Amino acid sequence: MRRMIGVVLFVFLGSMIMNAQNEKVKALFIYNFIKNVEWPQNNAQGDLIVGVLGSNAMKGELESLTSTQRVGNQAIKVKTFSSPDEVTNCHVLYVSPGKSGQIANLSSKLNNQSTLIISDGRNGIAQGAGINFTINDDKLKFEISKNRIEQHGMKVSSNLVKMGIEVM
Repeated sequence: MRRMIGVVLFVFLGSMIMNAQNEKVKALFIYNFIKNVEWPQNNAQGDLIVGVLGSNAMKGELESLTSTQRVGNQAIKVKTFSSPDEVTNCHVLYVSPGKSGQIANLSSKLNNQSTLIISDGRNGIAQGAGINFTINDDKLKFEISKNRIEQHGMKVSSNLVKMGIEVM
């Protein structure tokens, strides 16, 4: 019985560590996305706001990574939202896997804003995200829709597009 509890605990802790590492890598990706996207001039004032919908772990990783970083003259600030109704002005919105069913609604809500929506679920681009995390050959990669990002008034570097899997 003790051995069984030990095995279950080991698997649970291993899963938590793997998930934490995964969040760190995704946070690093998001930071690099930010550095390779240019927002319209009117969005270059004040702080650069990164919204996180549905993941406190991602919020923590992003805060840890960006707390002393700047993009141009903008400090990076992280805000969390627990529901799509709470989402307000932000430059970037990360939508966690548990909230990925809300991407179409969020895309419609943020349609007139220059917000880069980053999803972490199946068919994120088709639902309205500009970037979507995906797993290919057991590696974390990202799909990117240059057209969608540009439709929202942002410019994306060609290097970022080349690093991702371009989706129209």
